[in-house]
Amino acid sequence: MDHDALAADVSRLMRDMVLLLRQATADLDVSPPQLAVLGSLLGGPRRMGDLAAEHGVRMPTMTVQVNRMERDGLVERGRDTADARVVTASLTDTGRAALAAGRGRRNAFLAGRLAALSPEDREAIALAIPALRLLVQGAPEE
Repeated sequence: MDHDALAADVSRLMRDMVLLLRQATADLDVSPPQLAVLGSLLGGPRRMGDLAAEHGVRMPTMTVQVNRMERDGLVERGRDTADARVVTASLTDTGRAALAAGRGRRNAFLAGRLAALSPEDREAIALAIPALRLLVQGAPEE
């Protein structure tokens, strides 16, 4: 299979996977984009600009998202210790619990789907994970 055809297949599959995972958490109080931002904050406070860049949105969009999550008690704003002009966002305990609930729901949903597959199909998926991880991380020269 050539690179373009493989890229198209991977792109369609990833789109479908994202939609499937969104459906698994659709009834939670936290939206899928909010879960993604909460996941980005798991490692500690992040600059708003860095969050916007990571999520592929403009700064005003991320600001609206963080405003909503702050209102709901999921995140709190702070200042960068190196530059007080820079606004950061960090997880609250409520945000951490919401993230755990969302990830738990997604994992349980996927585990159910995986259980329905043959052992050979599950093994094929497991073997593909390292290559997919490299695809996400990008080549060293990028």
